[in-house]
Order: sequence, then structure tokens, then C-alpha cells
Amino acid sequence: MAEASSPNYNDLKNHVMKVFEDATKDCEDKDMKKVFDSIGDYDSFNNYAIEMFGAMENLGLGDEARELFRPLSDRAVLRDVAVHTVVIRAYAVAGKTKAVLKAYQHMIATGIAPSSLTYTILINALAVDYSDYNFVGYVKNYILEMLDKGMKPHPICYLGLFGVLGCRESVEKATEFLVLINAKGLSPESNYFNVEEGHFKKAIKAIKVYTNVSNITTDKDAQKVFRKWRTNAPGLKKELMKMINALVKDGNLDESMEMYRDIIETGREPFALLHTCVIKAYLKSGKTKSALELYQGMLAAGVSPNSYTYTVLIKGLAADPNFFGEAKKCLLEMMDRGKRPNAATYTAVIELFARQESKAAEEEGKVFVEVMMGKGFVPNAKAMSEVLKGRPTPVIRRVMSIVLSKLKH
Repeated sequence: MAEASSPNYNDLKNHVMKVFEDATKDCEDKDMKKVFDSIGDYDSFNNYAIEMFGAMENLGLGDEARELFRPLSDRAVLRDVAVHTVVIRAYAVAGKTKAVLKAYQHMIATGIAPSSLTYTILINALAVDYSDYNFVGYVKNYILEMLDKGMKPHPICYLGLFGVLGCRESVEKATEFLVLINAKGLSPESNYFNVEEGHFKKAIKAIKVYTNVSNITTDKDAQKVFRKWRTNAPGLKKELMKMINALVKDGNLDESMEMYRDIIETGREPFALLHTCVIKAYLKSGKTKSALELYQGMLAAGVSPNSYTYTVLIKGLAADPNFFGEAKKCLLEMMDRGKRPNAATYTAVIELFARQESKAAEEEGKVFVEVMMGKGFVPNAKAMSEVLKGRPTPVIRRVMSIVLSKLKH
């Protein structure tokens, strides 16, 4: 992208800007118009392209970026396909998926063949947008186009694909398509995808998990929440950050790092996050039984809950007196899995013993605390006092009596 000494260099730069103007002339979005208007000359466009190149390098798409921005022969001026791809990527970054598709179709109409990076940006933009069911078909078609042209899709494309299939198609249809692309030369089992587990098997597992979460209940409210999380990327990312921040705050750094590794490896949201979001929604709407059933379905699907999932579930169960037994069971199960509940979580369960206002319940609470301690966990009386602030004094006294009686020994 450096300047050349060719006598036709100015003409070539003018050509690039004409291609850019043609590619953006139908832009109707005010914000995008401002972006494109800020690129008023070749130097500005070249700088924009350089920034894009760096971003692609950071995403592991360096080879694809070098191929896209490779100039024709000795002319160090961007090729037409690079100009169109820059425009497509600008729309993608802004989340304007329909504009991405329109810009791509305009490029094809002008006779410009897409590069591997063009396809990658296009497919990824379509794959992460669940607002239009038709995007599923486009993703599948463009994957097939790449394979038919002898291009090997980047893992980003493939991982985005099975995320789309998992949310929008049956396991049978999704499996059929994965078998088809495998037959066309895309070998998910190869080292190209750099995953420990067979990628084809991982894709099918992902599809089954997404299907199970969305179909585990006929509850319309829950299905609505699930669709919201699957179609609202910012909302889901916000929930992801809540989960990670809570894990870090409670000292569960290993679990937070495990989540990051999972995201990097698969390119998808952790399955535990999706289940936890729906569990939270159930509990918020007072559907404690449904939350518990979804948790049980989560385990049946082979998805491991993390400490945050348990915190949400146990506190929710403890808030409903009818599920006191399940709250106790889940708290002990959490510890059996090697996870340490925070003060708010175990206090919520112990408090239920105290609220029964009977000596028998208090004695039962002391036995429960003893069982907890037998699993290597010691309640923190000071932290519990902070959690109990604002509770009726008799309740606080009974809670602390239950705990302190065991901590003295």
C-alpha cells in the first residue's frame, strides 16, 4: 500500500476512489454516510485500509488480509476487490447486516470476484445476526461457494456456521449440511481447526445444546427470553461480563479464565452462560420449578454449571420456601464439584433454617453446617454478618447461633 513511481499512479488512485464512491453511493444510513464522507481522498482511504489490515492480523486473519491487499503486479494501489471489501467490513463493524449483504451483492453485480477475506467478513456478519431467518441460508450458500472455488473457510466461518445451525435448524438438517461440506473437502477433524476434540463432533454437540436450551420447555416466556439472548448480542455480552466479574469478585479466577479459553477456542458464548440466562429469567418471573428443571436439563445435556450458575440458582431456590430442600441439595452439590459458594449464597440457605423459628430447625441447621464443614468448607461469620444487615434481629441471632456453634469446635 506504499506509493509507487508509476506515471499512471494518480489515475490509479482516482480509479480507487471512483470504485469507493460507486460502492457507497446507495448508502442510506446517516451514521455510515458520515463514516464514508470522512474518507474524502485516496490517502484517507489507504489509512483506513491499513487500520483494517491491522485488525484482521489481530483476529488471526493475516494471511487472508495479505492476499486481499496484494496489489496488481507492481502497482502499489489497492485492487477493486479490496475497496469493496473495506466497504463491506465497515458495514459489518457497524452491525448493518442488510447493508453488508447489499454491498456484497453490488460488488458481484460489478463483476468483482470476492476474496477469502471478503467471504469471511460476509459470513461472520450474517452468522452473528439472528434478526432475519434468511441469513441462515446465505451463510450456508457462501460456505458452499468458498468450497466450490477451492477456498478453505477460516475457523471463524465454520464456528459461526454451527452456531447458526444450532439455533435455527434441527439437529438432523444441521448434521446433513455438516456432512455435505465435509464431503466437499472441509475436514473439521484436521489440525486446521486446532481443537482437541473432533470439531465435527463439537459442532454437533453445540447444535444439540442450543436446541435443548430452546426446546427444553414449552413455556412461552422462557422461549422468548432465550430468543432475546440469542438475537441480542450486546445483551448477551453484558450478561457474560456480569458472570465473569462475579467469578473474579468471588475469587474464582480459574473459572473465569476457563470461560475465556472456551470463548477463544470455540468462538461461541459458553453454554453455561446461555442456560444461566434462562434460569435467571425463570427465577425473576417466579417460575422456580422451571428454573430447577432447566438446571437438571443442563446437567443432562453435559453442560457443567460454574460457580455463578450455582449462585443464581441456589439463591433463587432459597427465596422460595417450597424449594428449601432443593436449595440445600444444590449447595452441597456445588461443594462436591469443588466450587466454593460465596457468603450470600450459603447464608441464603442457612437463613431458611433460622426463619422457621423452632429449636428443631436450628438443630437441623447446625447439622447442615457440620456437613458443609465436613466437605472442607468453613463459613465466614463476618461476611455473613454483612449479608444479614437489615434482617430482623431475631433472625440474625438465630443464623449466627447456628453457625457459631460449629465454628467454636
